[in-house]
Amino acid sequence: MTNITVDRAYFTYEAIVFTTVFTLLFMVTNIFMIDYRNLQSMIASQDPFMILMLAAILVFLYKNARISLSPFRKMVLTLWGLYIGSLFLSMVIAGHFVWTEALILHMVTAILFYRIPGRLVVYLIIGALLSLPSLLLIDHTLNESGATLVLVFTAGLLLMPRTNRAMIFYMLPTFLVLNIITTSRTAIFTYLAIAFLQIAWINLYRTTETQRKWFFGIMTGGLAIVFLIFGRSIYQFFVGYSTSEQGFNMNEFTSHRYELWATVWHNKRWFGEGHAYFNFTELIHAHNIFFDMLGRYGIIPLILFILVLGVVLLLSMTKYTLGILLYFGAYIFIGLFEYNYLFMFVYFSPIVLLFIFMAYILTLREDMIDVETARSGR
Repeated sequence: MTNITVDRAYFTYEAIVFTTVFTLLFMVTNIFMIDYRNLQSMIASQDPFMILMLAAILVFLYKNARISLSPFRKMVLTLWGLYIGSLFLSMVIAGHFVWTEALILHMVTAILFYRIPGRLVVYLIIGALLSLPSLLLIDHTLNESGATLVLVFTAGLLLMPRTNRAMIFYMLPTFLVLNIITTSRTAIFTYLAIAFLQIAWINLYRTTETQRKWFFGIMTGGLAIVFLIFGRSIYQFFVGYSTSEQGFNMNEFTSHRYELWATVWHNKRWFGEGHAYFNFTELIHAHNIFFDMLGRYGIIPLILFILVLGVVLLLSMTKYTLGILLYFGAYIFIGLFEYNYLFMFVYFSPIVLLFIFMAYILTLREDMIDVETARSGR
C-alpha cells in the first residue's frame, strides 16, 4: 500500500521529543490495559490516559498545524457532530452521562478540525510500534492484546519500504509476538489477511510479468504445502470445534457471542439503555462495536455511527490512501468480534491512530481538492 513519506520526520529534535512522549504514553497504557501486577485495582478509570494522549496531540497541532473550515470538511464534521450529539442525547436520556467521556469526544472533535501534518502520523505510528514489546509483560493471553498488535502492525505498513525483504523482516517478528500474546482467531486471521494483501500489492502492482509469475507460483506452492501439512489443525482452530453431528453451531463459532448479540437486538431502543445495557455473565461486553453501540446508545446513534464509518471508508478509497483504507477495514473487521471503548475495547494506540487517520484523510482530500482547483485555474 502507498507509504507515508515525510522528509526528515525521523531525526529532528521535534521527532525525538514527540516520538518519545507518544511511546511512553502508549507503553504505560499497554501496561495498564494488560493489568500488569494488578495495576487496574489502583486506578479507577482509564479515561485520564486517553485525555492525556489527546492533549499531547492537540499541543502538537496547536504549534504546528492550522484549523480548516473548508466546505468539504464542514460537511464531514456536520455528520460527525450529529453522531456526537446523538451520543450525548442518549447518555442524558438513559441517565448515564459520563463527563470524562464527553471531554474525550470534544477533544477528538477538535482534532478533526485541524489539517494534520504527515509527520505527526509518523511520530504516532513509530511510538505505537515501539510500545508493542510491553505487551509481552502479560502472563496470559488476551484477545485485546492480539487486536492491538494487528492494528498497530497494519499502521506500521505505511512506513515500511515496498520490498519483499522489508516485509519479511517486519512480518516475522510481529507474527511471533502475536502468537505469544494471544490465541484470538480474529486477530490471527486478520493478521494473515493483511500480510497477504500487502505482499500481493508489492508483487502485483506495477511490476513485471516475471515477478507476477514468480509470486503466483510461490504463493500457490507455499499455501498448498501449508494446507497439506497443517490443514486439519487450521480447520480445527478456526472452525472445527463449532461443528458437530447436529451441524454448524453459530453460537459456538462466535464463542457464545451470537446469543448475546440476539439479546441486544431483541432489546434495542432508539437511544439505548446506558453502559449497563445487559446483565453480562460469561462475557463482560458485547464483543461487537455495532451491537455495543446499539445496546449502549441505541438505534439512532448506531445509524450515524455506520454513516461515519462509511464516509471514512469512501474517502480513503484512493490509490494514495489504500494503506489507511486497509487499517479502517481491519479495525471494522476486528470490531465485529471485540468490544468498544469509544469505538473498540483494544488498547489506546489503535484508537488514537484511528482518529488521527480520520483527520489525516480529510487533510489529504483537501490537498487533492486544492490541487484540482489550481489546475483548473479557479
